[in-house]
Amino acid sequence: MPASTRLARASRSMAHAYRNKKQALQQVEETDVESARARSIVALAMRAAEMMLSSGATANRTTRLVLSICRNYGLPAQVDITYTRIMVSYEPSVASDPITVMRMVAPGGIDYDRLTRVENLISRMGPDELALDVIADRLRHIRHDPGSYRLWVLHACAALMGGGVAMLLGGNQADVLLAMLTTFGVEAVRNAMTQRGLNTFFTQAAAASVAALVGLAVMTGRANLPETLQQASPGLVVAAGMVPLLAGLGIVTTAGDAIDAYYMSAGSRLVEVVVLTSGIVLGLLATLSLGLWLGVPSYLAPIGGFTAGSATQLVSAGLISAAFGVLCNMGPRSTLAAMGIGLVAQLAYMTSVVATTSTPARSTLAALVIGALARLLTTPLRIPMVALISTGVAPLMPGLLLYRGIFAMVSEMPGGGAIPDPANSAQVLLLKCLMTGAGLAIGTSFGASLANTVLRYVTKGTVSRPIRANGDGSAVRRRRTSQHGVSGRSAMRSS
Repeated sequence: MPASTRLARASRSMAHAYRNKKQALQQVEETDVESARARSIVALAMRAAEMMLSSGATANRTTRLVLSICRNYGLPAQVDITYTRIMVSYEPSVASDPITVMRMVAPGGIDYDRLTRVENLISRMGPDELALDVIADRLRHIRHDPGSYRLWVLHACAALMGGGVAMLLGGNQADVLLAMLTTFGVEAVRNAMTQRGLNTFFTQAAAASVAALVGLAVMTGRANLPETLQQASPGLVVAAGMVPLLAGLGIVTTAGDAIDAYYMSAGSRLVEVVVLTSGIVLGLLATLSLGLWLGVPSYLAPIGGFTAGSATQLVSAGLISAAFGVLCNMGPRSTLAAMGIGLVAQLAYMTSVVATTSTPARSTLAALVIGALARLLTTPLRIPMVALISTGVAPLMPGLLLYRGIFAMVSEMPGGGAIPDPANSAQVLLLKCLMTGAGLAIGTSFGASLANTVLRYVTKGTVSRPIRANGDGSAVRRRRTSQHGVSGRSAMRSS
């Protein structure tokens, strides 16, 4: 074979090898670009999910948000979320390595303002709206923006909440004033212990003991108090101090996760609720036992017949919901919505006496109304449904029942000197308290499900598909169109 022919063949082989190598390098670069974009999308979804879960969102809502982020950017992913863990996995193809990211979430304080801002930001996703890097920057800004009220504002709102509970239970001016001072001290002790990193169980116990100590101090020094405060009922004051502690337990999100079949998350939340409630019980038991030893508890006996006027109950309920909304870091507009939900909740509780006189049953009926109303209002107001429900049930928290049950438990101890009453025994009262809490959780979830079913029935004639998550627990929907941009039903009519 001539040398020129061999040289031509060698040059063609080298050119072919060069083209193959160039194509391989281009494929690698394209693969790297896609992998980098996938990692950016997963990182964005993880950051948003962590902010939502730590701010008080349910596992179901957080999962939907993560899936909507990945779906909007063309990334089919698998999501697994529990109370303290987020896992997102994406497998490009059978031949490619999957991208799996897991992050542990430390349960933080409830922050409904941050939750609202995150959900409203994610609702603006899409190829024609905010870009991926823009959303990532704004999420970072929301994360580092304090956006919370000053500490003295939180303490003042806790005092207003305690005063509202005393008004709701029919207390006089002295009861309201002492309840405000008590809840102010409860919130101050709880914040101080939380900032120092102490365990939440002992934080709850210390906060509950503050309320009981105030009652003991009032009775032992009643003669030295001003004449106005001498008319106060320490039992009512202690019961008012229990409501802020019970309202922050998160029973609404626990029931939501359980009903949505997120059983691991619901189980973790339930254990947390039990532990924190046990802390409250421990603090009250220890303090009331001290009063028993000092001979004071007979003066602290809680009265179950407190009543207030209808107008006073409505105003008090609105004040309690609004104050608790501020404690949960809700914005001014959301706080006004929470006040309205609280008014409606108390109105439903008052009118339910026509159907039943049972406190757990009345609380369940009122909670059902709260859940349905919150689901209907969350779309136009663009406020997370869990925020409206949690603040709406705050006036219905069984603080008085819990205190009466624990007091009965202490009084029935050897040396308590109390004659057991089957109707007001510790077992009956604590069971009523437990049934009331369960009724609030189940009623709100069932009411939201009923409202959601009604909304689906009303809009079932529209063939639609979800395109992105809205900031309200629902989804923004758009008509499914044909290739010519005409809706399917219109295309059938035109043909």
